[in-house]
Amino acid sequence: MGAIPLTAVVVRGAANVDAGGRTKLSAFTHGLFLLIAVLLIPFLLNKIPYASLSAILLITGYNLTKPKLYKNMWSLGWKQFLPFVITIIVILSTDLLIGVSIGLLLSMYFIIQNNFRAEYKMVKTMEQHTEVFTLKLNSNVSFLNKVKLKIALDQIPEYAILKIDGTECNFIDYDILEIISEYENKARERHIEVHLKGIERVNITAIH
Repeated sequence: MGAIPLTAVVVRGAANVDAGGRTKLSAFTHGLFLLIAVLLIPFLLNKIPYASLSAILLITGYNLTKPKLYKNMWSLGWKQFLPFVITIIVILSTDLLIGVSIGLLLSMYFIIQNNFRAEYKMVKTMEQHTEVFTLKLNSNVSFLNKVKLKIALDQIPEYAILKIDGTECNFIDYDILEIISEYENKARERHIEVHLKGIERVNITAIH
């Protein structure tokens, strides 16, 4: 009874779509009928030849992984393509659960690695014999960038001007806002003039 229901579950979603199912109700009823069949007539399901089930899986697998899909994933870059291919290889080599788990771990690794890269750009110019540093934040700045940003701010020399531009940010982590606000308070001691654009100040004294 074990192999038959597992095979049915694997192809259930694709079979439902191929049959024209488009709504949540179709997915529910399809799963319900499958569950009823497994509970009430398992002896009939076990009479289905494994060769027939293998053929169904091969056809369904091909329909789910057409060459066009691989080309599309490749066009998204190797960081998208590599976890995709490794997941498929591990699924075929082991089983579905292990393959999906490995794929998720790989995806998480690339997400964390992407967040660790510097989400800002520093440009240095001169204005009337004064060093001007423009720190432009990118679209998303998370707490993972906290250490690198703090190091970059600490390297600003005395008697300089620092402009921090966050106008193009979709998200700035609160920890980053705290670092910037704290730096702005301490910059006066080093005679650094700080200008914030598109960045919300937070109350440091209320935190510490």
